[in-house]
Amino acid sequence: MLILEKPYVSETLIKTAIEQHLPVLRNAMSEQIVANGYPLHLYNDEEFVAAYQQRGRLYTMSENALGWLVEHLPDQELLDKIALLKDKATFRRICRDMYPDFFFCEEEIAKLDGIQADKLPYPLVLKPSVGFLSAGVHVVHDVQEWQAAIRDIQENFHKVSAQFPEFVIGTQKFLIEAYIHGEEYAVDTYFDDQGVPTILNIFHHRFANESDTSDRLYCSSRALYDQYEEPFMNFLVQLNKVLQLHDFPMHIEFRYDGRKAIPIEINPLRFAGFCLNELQTHISGLHPIIAYLENIHLSKEEMWQGKEQDTYSFLVLERPADAKPEERFNERKFREDMMDVLELRPLADPTVGVAATAFIRTDSAHQAELEHILHLDMHDYMI
Repeated sequence: MLILEKPYVSETLIKTAIEQHLPVLRNAMSEQIVANGYPLHLYNDEEFVAAYQQRGRLYTMSENALGWLVEHLPDQELLDKIALLKDKATFRRICRDMYPDFFFCEEEIAKLDGIQADKLPYPLVLKPSVGFLSAGVHVVHDVQEWQAAIRDIQENFHKVSAQFPEFVIGTQKFLIEAYIHGEEYAVDTYFDDQGVPTILNIFHHRFANESDTSDRLYCSSRALYDQYEEPFMNFLVQLNKVLQLHDFPMHIEFRYDGRKAIPIEINPLRFAGFCLNELQTHISGLHPIIAYLENIHLSKEEMWQGKEQDTYSFLVLERPADAKPEERFNERKFREDMMDVLELRPLADPTVGVAATAFIRTDSAHQAELEHILHLDMHDYMI
């Protein structure tokens, strides 16, 4: 069962939903897709709720759909778990026993400039208590950077957050927490009807430098699974001793310091956003949403058979802030510059802030390409 919503639904997901005869909630987004010639199996509110009560599993590919759940779904246990995971401060409090030495606090946005900045334990991260993508996120190393972050939030955050419902990006409170050292990773997982976790994607979120908070590049490989599947699975098992989740998908972002995986945030009822979890379809041919809905447990050996030496990546290629509305992504140039572009998905809507997403493959001889991607000037790819 699917709830399709803004900002983006891929053709891959649409065709999968049609082929698998998945119930899709009738809303403005799904009706527009049908109007464009795709025969989705649409259910009105009452039909969708009834089907959910029979099937017990649904997927919300965008967090814009969470508001509908709050208004219509008579499953208070599920709604409570969603609310807990969306609120980063509440989640930190719930997991305090797992990370007793981790610093965090929460403050109303109007009171941020009254905090004694010289008393804070730098480096730290300042971000909305409820958030999506990297909106409003600041890595802060000293008092000067704290003051600059506060100015940016006061001047720009409400403009960005206005693109999303309050349930997706909260605009009242910010979380201040210790900067988690180590490399950043992301995991798509689901808990089955017995609460047992299955990992469907592991990504290495690579950055250009320590201050970079963009979503430009996420990489996956067999070597990544060999190194990190066990510690991430251990975290999921321990987490579910607290949360008691079942029939539940999620996307988690971690920092791993070599000893412990510490979650940065957890996004409920979905995998990687913008349909970027579909990198798995290029790796193994299996759509991760179908794996969740049909309770498929895919091993890393099955995923990576014949691709053990390659790196598969997804890219979020941001639209330059000063790009003109009529400018569009230069697909031809991008394909010429990359070793192996598996799929390109340009986004026409300039308000989304993303020019295109891409799926690419690099072999062992072209790993320098990944570092190059981190430093692309997107002005060079707009026409």
